[in-house]
Amino acid sequence: MKINPFKPNSPVPTAMFAGRLKEIEAMEKGLFQTKNKNPQNFLITGERGIGKSSLLFIIKPTATGEIKSPDYDHFNFISINIVISDRTDLVTLIRLINKNIERSIGKIDTVRKFLSDTWSFVQRIKVMDSGVEKKAEIDNADILLDDFAWSLAETCKRVTKPEKGEEAKDGIVFFLDEVDNACPSLHIGYFLKVVTELLQKHECNNIMFVVAGLPEVIDKLSKSHESSLRLFIPLNILELSPDDRYYVIQKGLDAGNKINETKTTITELAKRQISSLSEGYPHFIQQFAYSAFEYNSDGEISEDDVLDGAFCEGGAIDALGTRYYASAYHEQIKSDEYRQVLAIMAENMNSWIKKSDIRSKFSGSEQTLNNALQALTNRKIILKNPSKIGEYRLQQKGFALWIKLFGNRRK
Repeated sequence: MKINPFKPNSPVPTAMFAGRLKEIEAMEKGLFQTKNKNPQNFLITGERGIGKSSLLFIIKPTATGEIKSPDYDHFNFISINIVISDRTDLVTLIRLINKNIERSIGKIDTVRKFLSDTWSFVQRIKVMDSGVEKKAEIDNADILLDDFAWSLAETCKRVTKPEKGEEAKDGIVFFLDEVDNACPSLHIGYFLKVVTELLQKHECNNIMFVVAGLPEVIDKLSKSHESSLRLFIPLNILELSPDDRYYVIQKGLDAGNKINETKTTITELAKRQISSLSEGYPHFIQQFAYSAFEYNSDGEISEDDVLDGAFCEGGAIDALGTRYYASAYHEQIKSDEYRQVLAIMAENMNSWIKKSDIRSKFSGSEQTLNNALQALTNRKIILKNPSKIGEYRLQQKGFALWIKLFGNRRK
């Protein structure tokens, strides 16, 4: 029994990480600037599975000094990592930040006392949330943000100019992931805009925000505060090149061969097939390679192993569909006629298809088709061609394959 080295359900391991050199260099430059009191913030966007979390997974240890940057001095930031959910409101976010700061630097008695005094306003929030006072919300978010920004600024000043022999830090880096989940009560754009301005007023210039999410995070930020996007250097994550895809596959096999007694090799055709099926999405590469590794029985992964592992029930496409497509296809769509539109489009894979071609195969009315295309576009399930009127496509070939193979399985 071999240990499968590929990790389809988690950020790509450091040893298998490939590409993203421009993005890594940009953020390392940002760390250097922030360390030297010229703070820079980043907005990382990209589709599901494209590798946003994996990119954060790489840059975090660089920020904290676990990995040395090849171009800059050793960094030593405090890293605050928050994953945003649709239940994270403003109060919850502030309490999460406070808790993470306490975990990072609150082990020393003198620092613990400092944090207790500096972040005392959080205790008032806890009392209000507990129902001791008959009030569940803060009347004035500006007062809350003013308290928060002052506490954060004082904390950053303390860690960059420590007392009593404490280790000096370069500052604080916030990694806010899955921010596309932000609910309206979080006021995420307003939060970031106001806090960064208040930090400047408090002469605190060693704090950096890295925000990551699906492309719709841009709309959420701008709707919350129209100027919030100006805070960020945008980094749009695209598909890996074929060479980088091959690198990831080979690195995975190399890692497996270090821990497994029986070695595994792979043919060039198999690598090309994984590269093609994955469309350059790092998580998809991991899944197709994982399934091919599981399906292989003779020690050499062939093209047949890749295809059998991809298309069988419970294989790569089935697994990816469960994680990325099933919700959009079943829960977000309540009409079989809308699903019929997706099935018609899937015959074209993810190539552009004219509305007239969809209509020729669609069993419903013209109005239903119009409603379906509008709803599916609004929900980002399909894309509308910005340069040609009346053309649409699915975002990925994988979605098309999953619809054709497993879309009707629930029935």
